[in-house]
Amino acid sequence: MKFFITDDDMCTTQKLNLARVQKWIETNGGTVIDDPKEADRILCQTCNGWSLLEDASYKRIKDYSKDYADKMIVMGCVNDAHPKNVSEIFSGPTVRTRTDKPYSFAEIEKLFPEFETKLEEVPAQSVFRRKEDYRDYNLSKRFINIAEGCSFNCSFCTHKPGLGDRRSRTVENIIEQIKTCVEENVEVINLMGMETSLYGIDVGSNYPELLKTILEYNDTYQVHVAQFQPMGIYRYYDELLELFKNKRVTDIQTPFQSTSARIMKMMNRRELSKYIGPFMTEVRKNNPRAILRTDAIIGWPTETPEERLHSLDFAGKHFDEIALYSIELHPDLPAWKYQKDAFSDEELEAIRIESVKYMNDKYNVIVHSGQQDDNTMKQAEEKRMKLREIKSAVSA
Repeated sequence: MKFFITDDDMCTTQKLNLARVQKWIETNGGTVIDDPKEADRILCQTCNGWSLLEDASYKRIKDYSKDYADKMIVMGCVNDAHPKNVSEIFSGPTVRTRTDKPYSFAEIEKLFPEFETKLEEVPAQSVFRRKEDYRDYNLSKRFINIAEGCSFNCSFCTHKPGLGDRRSRTVENIIEQIKTCVEENVEVINLMGMETSLYGIDVGSNYPELLKTILEYNDTYQVHVAQFQPMGIYRYYDELLELFKNKRVTDIQTPFQSTSARIMKMMNRRELSKYIGPFMTEVRKNNPRAILRTDAIIGWPTETPEERLHSLDFAGKHFDEIALYSIELHPDLPAWKYQKDAFSDEELEAIRIESVKYMNDKYNVIVHSGQQDDNTMKQAEEKRMKLREIKSAVSA
């Protein structure tokens, strides 16, 4: 059976899950081809991350269904978050992202009962399907999903409706994947997930236990910590600090969003800067090799200039790289009630430009406000690589 998989706008975690689906197809004797005309089935991918990506998903569904509706399957988060919208433009089979398993797209098995190998029997993938999916194509760096979904319910988040609650992989299962990476001489292991700090609670483990096991398993690779919500710092402060002092932990990303308790309450988040600041100071002192990265949300409805500057100064003082985002409010989410107080698109653009300039003028940091602009993110990656070289040389 021949499959054609459309372009996608999915996040890193879902690109890895889609790579697993492709491997599942190939394990069961199918092939993935580049021409939809020659395909027996077409997997049309969707994303719910931003309205721009959601709209692109609807357009993709419409465009492909004009000629291939009878052999098309629509996959991805739009099916979870906006099933009615999908049903209005496509009446064929769909596959949701969400599942009760620690991987996505499990529903696809029902559409191919003749496949003998189950999707869960296919190992988790650490390599994307295509070179085009990489900002920096470098197979010595691998991405490993340690969990799916999220434990939190931020009032603005468009990802949670698609990805669902946290489902963690076991430590043993993750180590099996890392074993393969070691055999392939991988230099960097990036621990991924929509949110990783509360990894493992559902399987009787936790993030410090996982990180300790990974660091002790083999000493040939560096570890990058991604999407680590500050609640993990609050919850595991001392144990985590000792692990982050390890000079093989060379990249730590923890999105603090804002130092305003008022705004964080509107986001349905806890304001934890009094823990994050001292923690990052100690990490920087003991592990100068690590690049400390964060995300901040600017231009939240009713945010004052004073609140914004306080958050920017906090970020500039404690982090090496800051991604500045403005939030797009959606009618389906709780934060929509703040829409009447929201800044206009023009005002948000001005806030982003002013904030980036402020950071560049005052601090020696990498700062960007790319939203979903891949070119901006690629430029940030290039700057990060140069910074990594400098930090490695200083700590050698």
